[in-house]
Amino acid sequence: MLEKTQRADRLAEICMQIGFALWQLQELEGCTAIYFVLLTQASKGMGRSIGEALVEKAQSKTFGATIKQLEKANLLPTDLAKRYISLLEERNWLVHRSRIDSRGAIHHELIAQKLLLRLDAIADEAAALLKMIGLKMESFAQENGVSNDQIELQSARLLREWQTNSDD
Repeated sequence: MLEKTQRADRLAEICMQIGFALWQLQELEGCTAIYFVLLTQASKGMGRSIGEALVEKAQSKTFGATIKQLEKANLLPTDLAKRYISLLEERNWLVHRSRIDSRGAIHHELIAQKLLLRLDAIADEAAALLKMIGLKMESFAQENGVSNDQIELQSARLLREWQTNSDD
């Protein structure tokens, strides 16, 4: 049996991995909702406030609903749709069943390692899909007259805003 500090250290590692996986999933969920709005609802000249309202509405839907909407609009190739659905299943496992399924992880090395590997895989897949959907949005923007320079300028501006508008 592990000592109390060893169990606490293992729990801390598990919690960090869970948090990171959830963070990656939330980033993907938000970006996927934006992708849906961009390709199905946005129109040239609609303005920022209308666009932000559409994004907010789309982001209030579940991840599964967003995936279904993208499939219905034929915006996810079959291989990408399969990856999204598989990740959705992993996300649902993480949120609803991971603690129960991994109850012994704090006390047993093999259970902990299995859990940590699964959490890493979830985070990695979310990051990979995030990159893919980001590239699709960038291509869409370029096809609709937005230059790489404009994309880079807006990205830099947004990053500066995020860094200076912290709640610290």
